Amino acid sequence: MKQKSNSSFLIYDASAGSGKTYALVRHYLQTVLKSDNPEKYQSILAITFTNKAAQEMKTRVLKQLEEFSSEKILVEPTELFLEIVESSGTTKQTIQQRATQTLSHILQHYGHFSITTIDSLTHQIARTFSRDLGLSSSFELMLETDQFLEQAVDFLIEQTGENKKQTKILMDFVIQKAKDNRSWDISYDLNNIASLVYNENHYQQFRQMSNKTWTDFLHLQKQIQIQMAKGVEVINNRSKSLHEKIINLHIDEASFSHRELLNQLEKGQSSNPSSIPSKRLRSQNENQQLLKKSASQYERDALSRLQSDIDEWIDEVAHQQNKQTLLELIERQRVPLSTLHAIYQTTQELQEKQDTRLLSGLNPLLYETINGMPTPFIYERLGVKYTNFYIDEFQDTSVLQWKNLIPLLENATGSTDSTVLLVGDAKQSIYRWRGGYPEQFMRLTKGETPFSNSPEAIKLTRNYRSQDTIVTTNNSLFKQAASKLRTPDYQNLFIEGANQETNNKPGGAVTFTFVDGDTLDEREPNYLEAIHQHIIECETRNYKRNEICVLVRTRNQGVLVTEYLAQQEIDVISAETLLLSQSTTVNVLLSWIRLRLNPSDEVSRKVILDYFRADEQDAYNWDRHGLNKPIKDFVKQINTDKHAFSFKRFAGANLYEAVEYTIDAFGMTPNLCPYLSGFLEEITEYTKINATSDRGFLSHWEGVKDRRSIRLTSKDNAVEVMTIHKAKGLEFPIVIFPFAETKIYATQPTTHWLDVSQREFAGFSSLLVGLNKDFSETSDENQAIYEAARETQVLDALNILYVAMTRPENELHIISYDPKKTSNTYADLFVEYVRINDLPKCKENQFIVGELTTNLATSPIGRPTKTVKWIVNPNVDATFRKSKPFGSQDKNNAVDFGHVFHEIMARIYVKTDVEEAVQYAHSQGNIVTDQLNHVQNIIEQLVHHKELESFFNPNNTQYNERTLLRPDGSPLRPDCFVVHPNKAVAILDYKTGKPRPEHKDQLLEYASFFEKLGCQITQKTIVYVDQKVSLEHIY
Repeated sequence: MKQKSNSSFLIYDASAGSGKTYALVRHYLQTVLKSDNPEKYQSILAITFTNKAAQEMKTRVLKQLEEFSSEKILVEPTELFLEIVESSGTTKQTIQQRATQTLSHILQHYGHFSITTIDSLTHQIARTFSRDLGLSSSFELMLETDQFLEQAVDFLIEQTGENKKQTKILMDFVIQKAKDNRSWDISYDLNNIASLVYNENHYQQFRQMSNKTWTDFLHLQKQIQIQMAKGVEVINNRSKSLHEKIINLHIDEASFSHRELLNQLEKGQSSNPSSIPSKRLRSQNENQQLLKKSASQYERDALSRLQSDIDEWIDEVAHQQNKQTLLELIERQRVPLSTLHAIYQTTQELQEKQDTRLLSGLNPLLYETINGMPTPFIYERLGVKYTNFYIDEFQDTSVLQWKNLIPLLENATGSTDSTVLLVGDAKQSIYRWRGGYPEQFMRLTKGETPFSNSPEAIKLTRNYRSQDTIVTTNNSLFKQAASKLRTPDYQNLFIEGANQETNNKPGGAVTFTFVDGDTLDEREPNYLEAIHQHIIECETRNYKRNEICVLVRTRNQGVLVTEYLAQQEIDVISAETLLLSQSTTVNVLLSWIRLRLNPSDEVSRKVILDYFRADEQDAYNWDRHGLNKPIKDFVKQINTDKHAFSFKRFAGANLYEAVEYTIDAFGMTPNLCPYLSGFLEEITEYTKINATSDRGFLSHWEGVKDRRSIRLTSKDNAVEVMTIHKAKGLEFPIVIFPFAETKIYATQPTTHWLDVSQREFAGFSSLLVGLNKDFSETSDENQAIYEAARETQVLDALNILYVAMTRPENELHIISYDPKKTSNTYADLFVEYVRINDLPKCKENQFIVGELTTNLATSPIGRPTKTVKWIVNPNVDATFRKSKPFGSQDKNNAVDFGHVFHEIMARIYVKTDVEEAVQYAHSQGNIVTDQLNHVQNIIEQLVHHKELESFFNPNNTQYNERTLLRPDGSPLRPDCFVVHPNKAVAILDYKTGKPRPEHKDQLLEYASFFEKLGCQITQKTIVYVDQKVSLEHIY
């Protein structure tokens, strides 16, 4: 793994499992620890593409620094530690000391620890240059592009009827769909195409035509119609002229082969001269068979005198037909294009109105703004100067993202004291649909660079992840798959690139299972059963379920798998199974919201009745009585003697308060996490940017319910199900890959921006066309465009397959089918691989490479598993607590007071803050009026306590509810700590219950954290608050 280089511009071409994260961390540590300056890390900017990857890299750096800081490292040095010592040219003791100092400095200045995502960096730069970009300094960043586009589409449809020109274009769209025997529901198609608006591959074109109007698009329609009419006129005239010449030859019609030439000329004079010249006519003309063999010599000689005219007619008509085809393709996209343009304009207006900006629209704006700016000026505006840059997953960088990074990197590539390191693998580029451009990385590895010096490209060829059989199988299979590609550069990715070295990890297995069924519907249950059988078999070989991942190509496949495995009583972890919409309680809350709009809604009533029906209650009578009652009586039936829910209070509250009240009234509080907390968060986020409206929220929910899910921080003993895209960068002991029959060529229609003459196309310089076979036949140039698009589709399909097949450590189980004839799917590759390599059959329709063995690494069955913790939004959780103000009579009153008390104390830094903090809590409904004086008196006792003089003192720096990050990445959150001018620390912890031993342990844990940073602890105190304040000092 060890690579040496003195180049300031490095590229790591890192195949799957080759240790790219290790390489990045090694470079990071080399840069940081070769200097005596503990602030050296502040000169490094490391960029990844996901928050998870950024957090993983931060954690690895901190763990290594912690390990390097220990005394043990001097006695038992690791390989990485020795590498750092050697590369820095110093001693072990020096590196240990530097690691200690650097770790301490990072933890005290964590905000300068710059390992971030490309999106976060884009946001930071956009904030810095907001004025240059024409943005307000307070603009809000929107990440949910789809949700925002849905708003724009809804707004556009609502305007139909008001704007006559817009209405005409949308009506044309409906008519066009009707002709294609498709649904007349325009909103579905508009939402489908709306994503193109902020796709980087299209965004620039929409910006260029931002000044166009509905009138311009109608004028474009007229121009297209005029050109098409001219084309028909040319064909008519040329056909009529040639036809008259031939008639004047007085050749017997019966002498013409199939009368083809005359038929074609007559058709050429019609109002719809399509399908000419025919293939038959072209063949007859090329083979001199326009006349039958029985034709006289006179007839042959006469027709031969017009041969050049016939050739010119065929060429001209073919040329005009190609133009007609192209015009038809442009016209078919004109209405969607005009509508997309309107959606773009609507999003611009909404962003201006709401002072928001879509993240996906910032890169083009940045490029237009900072392109050409001198690098020092950019750094000056950013307030920081980076000299070392590490960019991970570079193959997924878009063209504009790279162009925006170039000014930052330019100086570093030419300096011997700086480093630019790009890490990527073009074979793992699977995000072209959102702007990823692997060809960019491929060109850089070949030395094509925007900088003055060329990069040094280093291949990381060894696979450290998988056992040998998996590595060698993937090598041979993808060399075979390379034949599907025509472009030499693409082929070499898999011929040379998929040639990994093993890491002396003998063993492993790959199985190929081919299920029965002529259609996908017939194969589907067989796929599911095969998955189940593989899981059972893996368990018999001592694998735990949480060591198994089922990878699927689409989310719908994931839903099928999770539902089926649940029926087989196999626990599953999957975003698809953890959707908020799958929570019964969430659906009950939604039904109550619908009853606010329509109290007679029987469907919503039925959901609520099912939820509250007692087990002993007769379902028929329960429903019969509840479905048709007045709402007052319906609520009474639901309440029985257990609840006191008031529909009047519920209906009069705003949306958030109404849902909050319902949760409280029906005692759903114990189930707050995770589904209800997520649902409350969704309401909060919606009401931040929209007027509070039940109907609006329900419409919004329909659009997002399939994307809103909860997450787990740790896996229980459950099988994981995820899409291949989500699995990128991950690894699993066992991977099962079902439904392995993805099309090699994209089944979704693709589009292309065609350069056109502004004079001929109403001032438009480029227009959208569909890429299909018809387009390819309009010219040699368009044929090349079509073939290139097809080639990238094949590359992208193979890349997705490569990512899937390189996730496993020990076993890979592929489940496909035998298509019997070419299907242009993954299935062809697997069937061919099994046949060429004559793989042995291990059971019916199943073949194997390697050997399935018992897992010796797993602990015995019954090993303890981690408690599953749910991630919730702490802000929503805190907001929910406000539903029970301090002073209300409730069995949880002590707990509620604890929450309220902590929220108040978090706002108090000096003694004079008390009154304002208490009044704020009252204004938010956290404490009732009768309790104001009592609460304020308790807090005044606390802040003026003579044994707490270090706190609430303006001479010291005080931190309330500040998150501290430990080296392992886990957080601590002390209630209060102060830093004295001499850097000594005093810690305070508030408790509102009775003293417990764990309270002391918690405080000692906080103290240990600061002591590891070299801080002296002057005070550790627990404050117990009840009717009076009491202190416990920890020594």
